[in-house]
Amino acid sequence: MGSTPPKCLVTLIRGPFIGPLGSLNNEPTPPIGLAYLAGSLKAAGFTVRGIDACGEALDQITPLPDGKLAYHGLGIEEIILRLDPETKVIGVSTMFSHEWNYYRQLITALKKAFPNTVIIAGGEHCTALTEYTLRDCPALDYCALGEGEETLVEFCEQVARGENPKNTDGIAFLKEGQYIQNKRRARVKEIDRLPWPDWDSFPIRNYLDGGVGSGPSFGRSMPMVATRGCPYQCTFCSNPAMWSNKYYLRSVEDVLREINFYRKKYDITGVQFYDLTAIVQKKWTLNFCEKLIEQNLELEWSLPSGTRSEALDEEVLPQLWKANCKYLVYAPESGSETTLRLIKKKINLKKMEQSIRTAIGCGIVVRTNMIIGFPHETRKNVWETLRMQIRFALMGVEEAPLYAFQPYPGTELFDYLLHKNMIQLNHDYFDSLCSLSTGRLSPPEGSYCEHVGRWELHLYRVFIGLFLTYFISYFFHPKRIFRTFKNIFSADRSTTVLEQRLKDKIRKMKLA
Repeated sequence: MGSTPPKCLVTLIRGPFIGPLGSLNNEPTPPIGLAYLAGSLKAAGFTVRGIDACGEALDQITPLPDGKLAYHGLGIEEIILRLDPETKVIGVSTMFSHEWNYYRQLITALKKAFPNTVIIAGGEHCTALTEYTLRDCPALDYCALGEGEETLVEFCEQVARGENPKNTDGIAFLKEGQYIQNKRRARVKEIDRLPWPDWDSFPIRNYLDGGVGSGPSFGRSMPMVATRGCPYQCTFCSNPAMWSNKYYLRSVEDVLREINFYRKKYDITGVQFYDLTAIVQKKWTLNFCEKLIEQNLELEWSLPSGTRSEALDEEVLPQLWKANCKYLVYAPESGSETTLRLIKKKINLKKMEQSIRTAIGCGIVVRTNMIIGFPHETRKNVWETLRMQIRFALMGVEEAPLYAFQPYPGTELFDYLLHKNMIQLNHDYFDSLCSLSTGRLSPPEGSYCEHVGRWELHLYRVFIGLFLTYFISYFFHPKRIFRTFKNIFSADRSTTVLEQRLKDKIRKMKLA
């Protein structure tokens, strides 16, 4: 990493969350990526300040001029007022492309207010659309590609010494209008040596006190990751561009040390793992569960990101339950073998179905995520997915949401649609991605599916993916109705994402 740099202030910014106005399924999550960056920077001797526009104003929602979208958290002017003029480097997280229109404005305003401060942005969006991002936002000096800890530390060391940071591996920039991308930095293999997230730089207690997070809340639920990357190459996922297909596990001991540290410091009662693919290696999972049971931590935990079924069998799932895993999300994506083959989703539906039955039998609350409207899909393919989703609901799956396909930058399907001129990189395209979490039809010009229209897909999603699956869940399991009302209005916890989002909505209504 180089010698110890002179004192230098680095400010890391997470802007507000952008989502459809009035949508229920929109809630910010703690900025764990920036917290990891802050931890590495502090370990290297830097002074770090974090500005989390969401966490500092969790219940502040402001409509955008279009009347369709809103930003959740601090606005641009409020962010600028919180920024120390002594800052030498501003790092901006640009994880989600649907937020790019607003974040472009944010970066432009930051450069105008602090013209002599270096601005670097990183995350999924910048990694996937690096050159486009730099040209679309002239105020942005650099983009960091992929995993950011080592890149940002080296970059800031050079800035602190007054040297030119353009030689840093893992960055890209424009020089006299020419796009220059340096060599991609190798992935960190020994991820145990990375410092833990520095939550002192961000308002993590606001999230913990409000029970705000990715999945259902177990009271004070702490975000964590036990792995990095994903070994698979699904065509709708940007993981290969961001992380490559290399998958690395932390040691069980390091994960447990971090959990115990949070128990003492933040009095947590739960953990939410934000991994891309949390459970792949059966041996690691069994070891982790065994250690949790031995230590009797009395913490509930969940895997709110989609997992695969290969390592979730009759031996593993009972151990997950004994270790207090309460919520598990499977990601079959489709019920069509044809679709699964074309999107390179290498799963066995029969084995996944058996895994789900076993999980439900153990008492774990299960959610299954499905997608319809992939470009190649025929009506038959879509119906196969709908039948599978209904089948899951009848099996006892509590939540079986149905999502409309959205082509995110950095994915194989995005490149395919861009080549066919079915995507135009412009303001409307980025805004249309927000429809992933709402019923609003998108894109305005039509569906990305070449064989099924957007209205038909929308009806499937609303009436089968939403109403029918939840009706089945509550009709055949009426006790869930009483539990849901209890959790929404009285308990400090939630069992499902639906319950948590309803609790979030009621909390905001009371504050309003």
